[in-house]
Amino acid sequence: MGAEKRRYRRLETNLDARLKNLSDPNGGGFNVRIVNLGPEGAFVASVETIPVQSQVALDFRIDSYPKEINVIAKVLWHKKTEEEKGMGMQFVHIPLFEKNIIIDYILRRYAEYQAKRGGGGGGGD
Repeated sequence: MGAEKRRYRRLETNLDARLKNLSDPNGGGFNVRIVNLGPEGAFVASVETIPVQSQVALDFRIDSYPKEINVIAKVLWHKKTEEEKGMGMQFVHIPLFEKNIIIDYILRRYAEYQAKRGGGGGGGD
């Protein structure tokens, strides 16, 4: 899904995660890396891919929350370039509390980025 279609901004990340194809009950999960994250979806870098439209379980941790975040997502597209291979996915089931944790994480990271750049986001009154 292109950035212009998203309701929320995504944050560039480098989070370790575990992915399992829910359509394959005998298949094991495998490790992926979340390279961008939003409250309604993510892009995960992975050599392995799961078919588009498949539902997956995505489990990961962020530093501001002590528990593992577990979401159910649907694979929407694949990216297979020389530089990057992976899957774009939309969360189809995420508890509201955990969605708010992700929103808070993103807002904090953007604030830290702005502070490092020396710029504020506000205009003068």
